[in-house]
Amino acid sequence: MVGAGLARGLAAVLHVAGRRCQFCAAVLEHAGDFPLCPACRALLAPRVGGYCPDCGICYADSSASAYSCLACRLGKPPWSGVAFHGPYSGALRDLIHQYKFSHDHGLGLLLRDLIRQAWDRHRLPRPDCVVPVPMLPARVLDRGFNQSAELARMLGKVIGIAPLLRGLCKIRDTRAQSSLGRAERHRNVAGAFEASMDLSGRHVLLVDDVMTTGATLTACAKACLAAKARRVDIFFLGRAV
Repeated sequence: MVGAGLARGLAAVLHVAGRRCQFCAAVLEHAGDFPLCPACRALLAPRVGGYCPDCGICYADSSASAYSCLACRLGKPPWSGVAFHGPYSGALRDLIHQYKFSHDHGLGLLLRDLIRQAWDRHRLPRPDCVVPVPMLPARVLDRGFNQSAELARMLGKVIGIAPLLRGLCKIRDTRAQSSLGRAERHRNVAGAFEASMDLSGRHVLLVDDVMTTGATLTACAKACLAAKARRVDIFFLGRAV
């Protein structure tokens, strides 16, 4: 992916980005294919079936109808609607990882295209505000940016709503979720977020890059509801499998 990133940068410098795939940097045979070549478009195809409409967990049979998973039937999540692109694996995982950890902002056009596809496909009600999952300021400085805030900006442009980048704040530090099990993840972030703006009576759309166990989005949704939000929906690109 490093080579592809360099190729994307060179394409931008030479003003020929519109003739290159924004994922693999291959020259596009047809301008109408932009931003993806046919091969990458197939690899990054959205999930259209075989998932839980309440949490996005993807089942083995992608051709099956959407139906609620056992966990969501036993205990409904604190949000009302879900929109996402696909399972966090393969090309989508590589794409998100490249954007998140290599700061490859040349992928912005491609990400916005995937966001638009996901939003149009799931047809959630239009929210009053778009709010990213927050990070502690020190964490933002360490990484260089909050990827969820950048995705919220992209989604805001798609639906015509300026995001509330400080709608929620993280009020305490937490351990890295990646090192914890499911139950530990939920305990780790419980009560770690609170609203920093008036959300009373508002329909909030929370945005994150990846949903794994749902612990972080659950904590954020509960913080919005505690601030008297009328409804909370969630949007993310990848659902961990």
